[in-house]
Amino acid sequence: MNPDSNANSDLDPGAGNGHSSHILIPAPVGIVRQILLEPTALAEWNPAFLSVKGPSEALTGRRYPLVARGALRGHWEYVSIGETLVEGRWEVPGLAETNSWSLLPHGEGTHVTHSFTHRGGLAALLRPAFAGVADLRLDRLSGRAAQRALAQVS
Repeated sequence: MNPDSNANSDLDPGAGNGHSSHILIPAPVGIVRQILLEPTALAEWNPAFLSVKGPSEALTGRRYPLVARGALRGHWEYVSIGETLVEGRWEVPGLAETNSWSLLPHGEGTHVTHSFTHRGGLAALLRPAFAGVADLRLDRLSGRAAQRALAQVS
């Protein structure tokens, strides 16, 4: 995590292999939401993915083929898409993640809370490797959103 970031993380003890973090992103909700709803661009900022294929439109229930770190092949899926909550899941052999992104307007920015839970044999083995991942995802999302917001102002 960037020591200058506004991210705050903690392990969610009630969620098994759950992690949660939050950050204030200097971009409006619409920009942050748009980035979350670009499935084929997820690998550009989400460190879990090497690539995500399929249509660029975000559709609930649609499986987008992905390659995760370690060259594991699986799929990404949007579970629900709301104005201020995006929920998804992805799965590769031995690991399944369910995740959520909660977006709340805060001044000219967005307060984002990201939570995820893992299950599966590989998830248990890799649990220590996922410490800090929520912060990393939020930092990268923040950077991407800030750049996009700045480009819209210019």
